[in-house]
Amino acid sequence: MDCHHVSNNQRLTTAAESDAAVCVQNLSDWADAINEIRTWPEYEEQPLRELPNFAKEMGISKLFLKDESNRFGRAQGSFKALGAPYAVYQILANEVLSKTGTRPSSTELRSGKYDEITQRVTVCVATDGNQGRGLAYGAKIFGCRCVDYIHGHVSPGRAEKMRDLGAIVIRIDGEYEASVERAKEDARMNGWHFVSSTSWSDFDSGIPRDVMNAYMVVVEEAISMVPAIEDITHVFVCGGVGSIAAAVFLGFFIRRQQIQGSKDSGPTTTPRFVVVEPSEADCLFQSAKRGEPCESKGSLHTLMAGLACRAPSPAAWKVLSWLASDFIAVSDSVAVAGMKELATGRTGGHPCGLWRVVSCLYGCHVKD
Repeated sequence: MDCHHVSNNQRLTTAAESDAAVCVQNLSDWADAINEIRTWPEYEEQPLRELPNFAKEMGISKLFLKDESNRFGRAQGSFKALGAPYAVYQILANEVLSKTGTRPSSTELRSGKYDEITQRVTVCVATDGNQGRGLAYGAKIFGCRCVDYIHGHVSPGRAEKMRDLGAIVIRIDGEYEASVERAKEDARMNGWHFVSSTSWSDFDSGIPRDVMNAYMVVVEEAISMVPAIEDITHVFVCGGVGSIAAAVFLGFFIRRQQIQGSKDSGPTTTPRFVVVEPSEADCLFQSAKRGEPCESKGSLHTLMAGLACRAPSPAAWKVLSWLASDFIAVSDSVAVAGMKELATGRTGGHPCGLWRVVSCLYGCHVKD
């Protein structure tokens, strides 16, 4: 199985920390996002599954998999169902505030109390599927319009799932980045809100910051379930533009520092934070090799469609350059092997949205 690895020689350096400082500061208020999302009626804590057979086969003590496959129901089934709906809530709350002088609660928005205002608002996104479903879901429950832009390689089935949630779906020629540019331009021309975790300005604008802060729910849930956070040695997260990896690594790094500090157990330590992505969409891997953000030269044709991104988020890259220790690019055969392992039950686990990460661990046998 095809697997390539590069270490990040900028990790935890003073220069990298300084470069990421503004991003870190702008993402420091994630508690508000977590507290809000936990009040939503559909919120349920998602499991951290232990995979004992897999761990034994790998020769490691314990292996855990954060299962997001039922986040807000199987129709969503992804961590992206956190970021987009929370961003929609913030957009609509701000819109109502500007019109009435009163900031509504999420419960009030759900009730339809401000439909006369919210139904005139349109949110849009460029998506391979998960983000589009998440945005359509947020628009549906909070009462606004949604337009999802998809590129030529997105399956008809994924498009239909977005429509089922009330989204208008527009398919364009080209790859993911082309759909991003079209969505951004249409948003600019029509006065819509373009929703994305990608930030070109250190997360200092509301929407990318809101999406990233909502992703911290995954971190807080995982940390609450880990038997001993100080014993965690590696954290693996999938790539894409780098947003979820940056959020998880930053949240885990800060919370681990806080928890270890409160125990007064000596110097704090940092696990190896590992990014895993398809070899045909390896923009983060290539950026790590070059030492600066750059595009992938791959075809972007991969079974891991949600990770098929040409270029990294500039702001997320600053966080990854500081915190990520390793970048791994793998072929689809690695993902297929891992999915089969999980599906057969030999690992003691369950098929889920993040099987890619475990399958890549299996394929590369990354150990320290």
